[in-house]
Amino acid sequence: MKLGLISDIHEDIVSLQKGLDLLNNERCDQIICLGDIIGFSNPYYPYADTKDANACIDLVRNHCSVVVPGNHDLFSAGRVPAFNAGIEYPDNWFSLDISVRMELMKEKIWFYEKEVIPKLTDENIHYLQSLPEYQVLQVDGCKILFTHFLYPDVSGSLRKRIDDIYDYRMHFLFMRKNNCKLSFAGHMHKEGFEVINIQGFREYRFKKKRLHKTETFVGLPSLASGRNKNGVAIFNTESYELHAIRI
Repeated sequence: MKLGLISDIHEDIVSLQKGLDLLNNERCDQIICLGDIIGFSNPYYPYADTKDANACIDLVRNHCSVVVPGNHDLFSAGRVPAFNAGIEYPDNWFSLDISVRMELMKEKIWFYEKEVIPKLTDENIHYLQSLPEYQVLQVDGCKILFTHFLYPDVSGSLRKRIDDIYDYRMHFLFMRKNNCKLSFAGHMHKEGFEVINIQGFREYRFKKKRLHKTETFVGLPSLASGRNKNGVAIFNTESYELHAIRI
């Protein structure tokens, strides 16, 4: 089975349509979205004139069989993460002034102070509020974990840098808890993809690579056209080959 993988769309409707067209032309059996469908800031993204948050959500709803939310999705839907990595949010979190929130959290989380807040439809807000923060898919005898980022911060809501392979330890334990040998995530906007397993940590540009059938985490590129090279990925569950493709 061919799984099309997209992540970090950030309201880029033009790139999203290109990515979906590419995956459909490659005859992917399913398309999986790993979050941050929305979330736009002027300093980072160059497509202010074409961004369309509602259209991006609509396309994802219509074309993706598995969807998990990213940190920007949760914020725009007024939803605190269930997997909060030990961060305690006040019940009135979203009614607090941003200066109060910053004082309470001391730079532990993202505050989205430069974000252009989209005007979402009620239907799309409800959709973002309903998404599970992680999903597990079993296909061809393999259980695959899909998240936006690493456990215990599966939505990527913390301002946390990943500096060492040790930072993946808790995520691999979460994979084992869910009996998953393979895990895909976005959030890091890789220019290609990263592979972490017992053999260590490796980063690859946009290319094909056959993955080892050991416990493996894969970090994917962003779909949005920003500072980093963007693209999509296809994973063949039979050959275990991953193909990251620039768009």
